[in-house]
Amino acid sequence: MTLARSPVRLPRSLAARVLRGSLPSFVADAVWPGQDQQQQKKQTLQPTAYLDGLRGIASFVVFFCHYTELHHGYLTPILLQLPLVRVVFSGRPMVHIFFVISGFVLSYKPLRLLHAGALDKCHATLASSVFRRPMRLYLPCLVSTLLAAVLMQTGLIDARAESWSAQIRSWAHAYLRSITWPWAWDHHMMPAYDIHLWTIPIEFAHSMLLFMVLLGLSRLRTRLRQAATLVLIVYSAWCGKWAAIEFLAGLFLAEVHVLQSLSPSSPMLPTASSAPTRGAGREKRCKWLRVLFHSSILVGCLFVAGWPNNKADETPGIRYLYQKTPASFISNGDGDGNWIVQLFWFSWSGILAVWSVGELTYVRRLFESSVAQYCGKISYAIYVMHGPGLELLQELVLGHRAEPAWGIADTEGYVLGRAGWGVRGRIGIETPMQRTMTWLVGLVVLGPMVVWMADLFWRLVDVPIVKLGRAVEELCIAPPGGIETAQYADSTKERE
Repeated sequence: MTLARSPVRLPRSLAARVLRGSLPSFVADAVWPGQDQQQQKKQTLQPTAYLDGLRGIASFVVFFCHYTELHHGYLTPILLQLPLVRVVFSGRPMVHIFFVISGFVLSYKPLRLLHAGALDKCHATLASSVFRRPMRLYLPCLVSTLLAAVLMQTGLIDARAESWSAQIRSWAHAYLRSITWPWAWDHHMMPAYDIHLWTIPIEFAHSMLLFMVLLGLSRLRTRLRQAATLVLIVYSAWCGKWAAIEFLAGLFLAEVHVLQSLSPSSPMLPTASSAPTRGAGREKRCKWLRVLFHSSILVGCLFVAGWPNNKADETPGIRYLYQKTPASFISNGDGDGNWIVQLFWFSWSGILAVWSVGELTYVRRLFESSVAQYCGKISYAIYVMHGPGLELLQELVLGHRAEPAWGIADTEGYVLGRAGWGVRGRIGIETPMQRTMTWLVGLVVLGPMVVWMADLFWRLVDVPIVKLGRAVEELCIAPPGGIETAQYADSTKERE
């Protein structure tokens, strides 16, 4: 009976698995709820889960930024450019938030072990992080850029090389000399095959800096370590090294978070019958003042995040900040002066934003929601895949507007008109409202496509690479007694 049924049941189950695997994970989980989903629901959020949500939302803002700036340059005279509103597609400040979060998250476990008195485990964790970091950052980029090279050679994306061998050589040069090249990170390299991966060598170089600082300060007393971290942050600012500021500030915030988690909460508990009202009232006032303080900081950070790409020195509010920029972040004539000035203000606004989000319960809960947590899971995949996704799909979706014929028919210089198609052709881009609707409809159509690509990349590439890194480490790690001990033991066994 079982043998008769198996040929029928196996194709069905295989087809169901293939279909489930090809759908976005949240759609598949809704249609076929499984045991893994039930286990995930039972899991409690980690104390730093809000950072995952913040990183996820920031990655989507970067996607919106590149969707907007590369193909919607005509958006200038519309409401989307207003302060605070512009944050929706202000991708540049989000990169700085990424780096602050990286400094925080990479430091968090070693610092917890350090404060638990487990210095050896702290050092082992640092060694593990140093070993696995290149694989975690570079291997997903290898897959995504190689995929982009294949799409180029097949004609689906522009920039096709003369042959497959020329395409692969070009890709290998871009990968090895730009994406995985941390030695010239402050030259703002623009890697071929995905220009958005310029941040990856910066991330790697400063991850190594962070691990070195953590190791060097690990034996210091807490207050001395915090003071030394602050000195390094100030020194980095004096030198104009914005990424170092952000990673080290993430380290400082992580230690503050660890210390807060170790110390008991400090509500003013009354000890006399006449004290409750006074103590509770004072505590409530302090709480609301704290909320108001951090909310004000967050609003200020959102304002800075709306820094315009052009004419910042003429923009109200931003103009004042522009004039107060330290000399180490003023352009000396090389490159985009506005971009260099931005780096200082984006660095500090990113640091303050991460700090204030952690202090505001109502904001933290937003980033701990299921949607934000899902965005956090696929955040690296979104960052890595949105570039190829936009290159492949954006023009197909947006199309172009209708263009009338120009000139006199049957004469020299006559240009034929062409019919509009896609979102631009149907809605138009002549008026501010048409431009806004074209932008919005294009995003609504493209967004799910890019999310689907990122979800597949996350499950098929990103997660397996994380597992591969751990497996390679387990395979390569020396035995507890050390390499020499193991070699001595092996030689002893051979003699026996």
